[in-house]
Amino acid sequence: MAPIPEPVPTAAPAAQAAAELADDAHPAPAPDQPATHADASAPHATSAEAAPPAGRTDIYPVTLVRRLQRLQDLIAAGSTAGIAQQRAMITEMDAAFGDADTSVWQDPANARALVMYFLGGGNPAVLRGIIQREPKPNIDEKLLTGSLLYLEGREEPALRQLGEIDARKLPNGIGGQIALAQAALTVRSDPAKASRLLEVARLLMPGTLVDEAALRRAVLVAAQAGDLDQFERLSGQYFSRFRHSAYAGNFRQRFAAALSRMNVLATPDGLARLDALLAPLDEEARREVFLLVSRSAIVEGKTALATTAAERAMVLAPAASRDAERARVYLSAAQAATPDRYQAAEAALKAIDRARLDPSDQALLEAASRTAELIRRADEAPSPAPSPAPAPSTTAAPSAPAVVASAQPVRTAGNEKPSAALAKAQAKLGEIDTLLKDAPR
Repeated sequence: MAPIPEPVPTAAPAAQAAAELADDAHPAPAPDQPATHADASAPHATSAEAAPPAGRTDIYPVTLVRRLQRLQDLIAAGSTAGIAQQRAMITEMDAAFGDADTSVWQDPANARALVMYFLGGGNPAVLRGIIQREPKPNIDEKLLTGSLLYLEGREEPALRQLGEIDARKLPNGIGGQIALAQAALTVRSDPAKASRLLEVARLLMPGTLVDEAALRRAVLVAAQAGDLDQFERLSGQYFSRFRHSAYAGNFRQRFAAALSRMNVLATPDGLARLDALLAPLDEEARREVFLLVSRSAIVEGKTALATTAAERAMVLAPAASRDAERARVYLSAAQAATPDRYQAAEAALKAIDRARLDPSDQALLEAASRTAELIRRADEAPSPAPSPAPAPSTTAAPSAPAVVASAQPVRTAGNEKPSAALAKAQAKLGEIDTLLKDAPR
C-alpha cells in the first residue's frame, strides 16, 4: 500500500467547501466533536525496544456501527435527544477503534464497518492512526485512503481515489456513504453527476440518515441548477418524509434562501404552489419558512417577494407573538425604500419593540430605519426653482416647430432628488447583508 500523504493541518471536511449545497461533511456529524485524539492518532513505535502494547480484541465494530446507525436513523426521524447520545457514542467508538488490535480489521466485515463509521461521523485523525499501522485493514486501498482524504478535506486526491468506484457494486451500507462522499466531491465541477450520485445514495440506504442527507443536498443542487420542477419535487419529498429531522430546521433556512433566489413566488400561481409544497408542515414550520423567505428576499433586494412572504407570515402568526413582530420588521424593511410607503414603514419600525428581536433582526431594523429616514429627508428638502425658459431663436427657420420649455424641463440634480434618495436607500439596503452576517445570533 502506498504511503498516505500527511494531512493539511487546517483542512476542513470536503463537503463543507460547497457551503450552499451541504451543511455537514458526513451523513451525521457529531456536534462539538473532540478536535484531537492524541492517543489514537500518535505515531506508533516500530522498534522492538518501544513496541506498543497489544490492542483490544474484545470489540465488535460491525455491532457498534449498526447501533450508531440506528441512533442516527432516529435523528433523521426527529430525535433531537439523539444528537447528544450520538456525540457520546462517537467519543467512545473513537477510543475503542483507535485502541483496537490490527487483527480486528483483518475481518472484511469489520474493515467495511471501519470506513462506514468514519464516513458517518468518526474523527479522521483516529482513522489515520489506524491506517498507519501494519497490517492495514483488509479492504480496498482506494476506499480506505480515499475516505480519509475526503474527511481531511483534500478533495482532489480524494476524488482520484474514490472517483472511479461504483458505489452500486458495494454492499448497501458502505455504498450509500461512498456515493454521498462522491457527490460532495463532484458537486462544483459536475452538478448533474452529483445529483445522480445522491440518487444512488438514497436508493442504497432508504429511510436512513444517509437518505435524509442525500435528499437535503439534492434539493440544493436542483436550486443551484435553476431546475424549478426538480426543486419542488425533491423539496416536497423532504417535507413529507423528513420534516421532523433534527436537521430540518437548517434545511428550511437553505430552502428559503434558494426559494427567494429562484423567485418562485413571483409567478402568478407561486403562492399556491408554495402552499401545496409546505402542506405537510405544521403551522409553526410554515410560518418560519415564510419569515425566512421574506428575510432572504430583503437581503437580495426583492421587495415584492419580501412583502408577500411577510404578509403571509403575519396571517399565520399569533397576535402579539414574537413571530408577528418579526413579520412586521420584514414587511416594513421591504417597504422602507419605496417612495409611496416609506412613511408608513418608518412609523411601523419606530413602534416595534426591539427587545423582542434577536440581534440579527435588530440590525435589520436599524438598517431599514436609516433607509426610510434617507427617503424622508430627501422628500422634505426644498426643490430649487426651475430654470427660466430660453428665449426663442430669431434665426430659426419659419417652418420649424416652437419648443415649449415647460414641456421639456431642464433636469437638474435638485429636480432628481427622489431618484437620488432612492439610490442612497438602495445602497443602505445593500448594507443589510453585511449587518446580518456580522450580528450575533
